[in-house]
Amino acid sequence: MINSVFFDELYKQYNWYDSIFTPVVKNCSNEFFFDGFEYKLASISTNMNVLAQNETFFVTKVKINSKNDVYIRISQEAINVILDKVLGKNNRKFELTEVSELEARIVTAFNDFLYESLAPNFTIDPQRRYNEILHLTYFVKSESSDNAAKFIISVPKDILSPQNIDTSEVRFNDMDFASSLVEVNLILGSTTFPVADIKKLDIGDIVVFENSKSSEMTLVCDNIIQKFQVKPNIKIIEPYDMGGGSSMSEDANTNLWDSIQVDMMAEFDKVKVTLGELKSIEEGLIVDLCSVYDNKVSLKVGGKVVAMGELVIINDRFGVRIEKVSDSNSSADSAAPEIDEPSSENSEENHEGEDFDYSDFEVDENQG
Repeated sequence: MINSVFFDELYKQYNWYDSIFTPVVKNCSNEFFFDGFEYKLASISTNMNVLAQNETFFVTKVKINSKNDVYIRISQEAINVILDKVLGKNNRKFELTEVSELEARIVTAFNDFLYESLAPNFTIDPQRRYNEILHLTYFVKSESSDNAAKFIISVPKDILSPQNIDTSEVRFNDMDFASSLVEVNLILGSTTFPVADIKKLDIGDIVVFENSKSSEMTLVCDNIIQKFQVKPNIKIIEPYDMGGGSSMSEDANTNLWDSIQVDMMAEFDKVKVTLGELKSIEEGLIVDLCSVYDNKVSLKVGGKVVAMGELVIINDRFGVRIEKVSDSNSSADSAAPEIDEPSSENSEENHEGEDFDYSDFEVDENQG
């Protein structure tokens, strides 16, 4: 098992390897061939890096003492990139199984030249066997082409004396962008509702969300779901006994369809919060979100909007005073659960114009 501490060490030393090896590689390429190649150190690994898997390489082995070697591996694709630039485009794609004597000499000569240029950075004990090998994987591409390919320099770790090079001072900190805005969803809570009561929602009604707390919200941003504490806005607190509009009908439901209980969610429409507020959420601090309280809240069933309104707080729970009811909701016949099926010629138009359709909750009378 590879020691993770060593990986931390390599990470700190990356800049040293990049500053020592990369200029040598570039200078060798410019001198041996000519200007026109770009090189990027992609990884440093103590194992043959996964970047080298499923690749075919032209390998040059250089003996550094009686027990150890340095290997320079140039992928078949990298040789294609180099030869196309040096010898000109060739209708025959380079294949290692069909390498010509001229091609082999060019690549071997370059690898030998590269090793000789790197050698001054090595400290070699003539009698020692070195067991741990470092593999430096580079990408090479021609400036005139978008194709990039790999070559790998494999050297014994202990013939090098890497240094930990501190990166330059961080130019920005998190709070430099505290006022920048990002779009998120804020979920306030949920409750269960009979379908019959959803059909009777009207402007002025207040829906209280039993599964909510006036001091807590849930943030959703991409794949991040995070509960956090908020400072309740006292301006939206309603007296506990305030009706706020017509109450829901208490008539007994007369059929199975109307008595079905469905989950209703309350969430703000997409809102913008600052990165400073997100940082406070990450740190578990109580967040003052007064800036979003004026946003409208959507009531959703099955992801579809059934109504919208303004946020209120009733008895430490979030509620919504309804200001708008979805068209299909307001036009529903509360006395009859049957919903006409849209015709095929206008079904697409209906989907675009309506957020919520009660036929989504129809019960197959043949079931049960």
